[in-house]
Amino acid sequence: MSDYEKDEYLREEYLQEAEDLLETIEQVEETLTVMSKVVGQLKEQVASHLDHDAIEMSAEEFLEQCENLEGTWH
Repeated sequence: MSDYEKDEYLREEYLQEAEDLLETIEQVEETLTVMSKVVGQLKEQVASHLDHDAIEMSAEEFLEQCENLEGTWH
């Protein structure tokens, strides 16, 4: 195999790895979007059951209040 062929082969491999990584990132992004919506809905449900005024906060702030920074499902 010539140096050119080796370089071309490596280039194609790097491109494939980059495409695979991009696909994985997009899947993670989609999952995070869904999780943020779910956390927002849960926050609304919890707030609606409180006797005092609801506090507006982001999903991240809600997870901090729950001491669940990783967003782990229990």
